[in-house]
This record gives sequence, structure tokens and C-alpha cells, in this order.
Amino acid sequence: MKYPIWLLLLGCVSCSSPTLSQTPTSAPSPISPAQLTQAAPAPATPVANSNLAQVVSPPANQVDRATIQQDYAATTPLPTTGRVTVRDHIRNLDPSRLIVNCPADSAPYAFAESSNYEIQICSEEYDPWQPKYYISQAKDRSSGLRITSANPEEARQLVFRNQGYTYVIYRDGARPDQINAYLEVYGPNGDSFAEALLYLYEAGPAPTADS
Repeated sequence: MKYPIWLLLLGCVSCSSPTLSQTPTSAPSPISPAQLTQAAPAPATPVANSNLAQVVSPPANQVDRATIQQDYAATTPLPTTGRVTVRDHIRNLDPSRLIVNCPADSAPYAFAESSNYEIQICSEEYDPWQPKYYISQAKDRSSGLRITSANPEEARQLVFRNQGYTYVIYRDGARPDQINAYLEVYGPNGDSFAEALLYLYEAGPAPTADS
């Protein structure tokens, strides 16, 4: 199965010292498709002026989610859609919603949208089942972030780290039709924040020899 080729290299443009806001209202500084499509971008840094950016980097799978400040509770329908996170396969995403093209020989693996952000994840080159690139963009286009993961295991969990910050696309696989998925952000100061996802599109599991 082939997907359109899109870019998911994540970095921060015009970054300044980030601050955490209890109520997400604005997001990072501008980033253009040309900047996102650079072949060898600089390491990603926290998003400028992002109310999600100032959030300890917990080990993967060791997050105490009971302490995370959420904009909406897990079972609360979201006002924009009237339901919990809408989930679907990445193949059913309108390609025009993607932020940029994935790097050459990679493909869209996931796309998420919260109240303030859009997140695109691209696969590793020649492996559509292995996430590698993370791109985030404020919906008001005020900023963007890009990360290239060097940890395949964490990337498979949709966990991406950069300079003390951890960005997680958390989805409750046990009850996907009843529970919101979240964009979770953890920062070096020990704070954390989570925005419920309006939409989450993701590739299915890798095919097996019997499938």
C-alpha cells in the first residue's frame, strides 16, 4: 500500500523561552513549508510562545497521566465535534490537510488535530509501518516544530523527544470509541499539559506473513 509522500521533519522557528499557559490560546512562531522540507534540518527546539511547550521528560511508558492537566476529560465529548476523538485510518485522510510533504521515500503515518495544533507524523524511509518524523504546527500558523526521532521503539509509541521536552500522541487503544486521544507535552520544569484530539488518523498495524 502506498501513501502520498509528505514531510515530517519537526523543528522550532524563531524560538524564545517558552511559557506554559493553563488555557491554550496561542501557539509558536511562523514556519514555512520550505523550512520544513529542508533535507538536513537543525535539531528541533521547543516551540516559541507555545502554551504547550513549557511542559519533565518522563521515560516512555512511565507517565503518571493522573497528574496531567487536560483541557477536556477523557470521556468528555469535544465541543467542536460533539463526540470524543474521531479516529480513522490515515488512508482516509484528505491529503490537503497534511502540513507538508513527507521526506522522500517516507509516507504519512499519522495526523492529529487538537484545538490549537495540527500534528503530522511521517514514516521511516522505505518502511511505512515505522514512525520517524514529527511535525507540529499551530493552527493559527504562528509557529511550528519538527523532530527526527533516533529511537524507533519510542517512535512506535508516538513519543518524540527534543532538548528536555517530550511530545506524545496518546491514544487509549482499549476503548477508542469512548476515550479521547491527546497531544501530551512534558517539559524540563516538571509541568505537563494535554490537549484532547479532535481527530486522529493513523496507519494500521504492519501486515504479517499470514495477512
